[in-house]
Amino acid sequence: MKQGRNEPCGCGSGKKFKKCCYLKTRNIELENKLKSLSLNDDYDDYDDYNDDGFDDDEFEDNETDNNDFETQADFLRGLTNLRRYFLEKKPHIKEYDKIRKMHGEVISAMMQYHYDGKFIQKTTDDSIEKSKKEITIHMLESSFNLDTQFGAQSFYDMHIYKTSSNLSCITEDFIEKKRYKKPEKMEFLHNMLKSNLGLFEITSANFDEGFVNIKEVFTGREYKIVDVGLSGQKNNGDIYIYTRIITHNGISFGSGLSYVFEKTDSFIRNHIQYHKKNYSPNGEFLRFTQLYNHLRDNPQKNNVVYV
Repeated sequence: MKQGRNEPCGCGSGKKFKKCCYLKTRNIELENKLKSLSLNDDYDDYDDYNDDGFDDDEFEDNETDNNDFETQADFLRGLTNLRRYFLEKKPHIKEYDKIRKMHGEVISAMMQYHYDGKFIQKTTDDSIEKSKKEITIHMLESSFNLDTQFGAQSFYDMHIYKTSSNLSCITEDFIEKKRYKKPEKMEFLHNMLKSNLGLFEITSANFDEGFVNIKEVFTGREYKIVDVGLSGQKNNGDIYIYTRIITHNGISFGSGLSYVFEKTDSFIRNHIQYHKKNYSPNGEFLRFTQLYNHLRDNPQKNNVVYV
């Protein structure tokens, strides 16, 4: 029987499972899964938490009662897995799978690193103005529900990656301490540190190759990413996706952080209008805060599925 996250840990420590042996158990499960990826795995790009160490059934508080949405989501996953089966022999998909496996291993190690108390996020006061300090404090006091996909995903993204120039991150710690001996993994850490977080619109998609062309709303920066699931969406031009793009060995992909907004949503339209008028390259921390807090308070807004 599967142990609940809020039940006493089976090791006898007296702590809740999620605060004791949970991550160690998840690391083992993740390693086993990464060794046996197959057509039957829930391994799609559009709902990408599994690559970062998360499973849908691990979370308890972000369920939807919309049976139509669940049916569409299941159907979409089935189509995506079928397409992966036919695409997996293509060289760029093979390279992508190799990189995503490495990404999953690194993220799992970073989550454990944080859980073991080896990382404390620090701010550099002399690098930010007083107004920006208030933003930092607001974000650090934000409520992250680690029992949900959305909360855990956002929490770890903020700690693992360089969300703001004045905030330390786990990736920096791993680089400074030379965590890995293999040159490729160290190179990958540097590429994680250089990743770009932003709000993107989809300009085109290549169904046959699994590529998606996206453009950052505020900077116009363009990427060609590998995303089998998203490239198969019929109406993907009707949404914005807030995600983090990593590029390694010529392959670009979304990191797993994925906030989805319909273009007709008044909130995202107002958000874009405001930040286009007040755009700052150093303002991504504020934009991340605003988008996260909106979806945290309106979780149904992120349940957008196109078949």
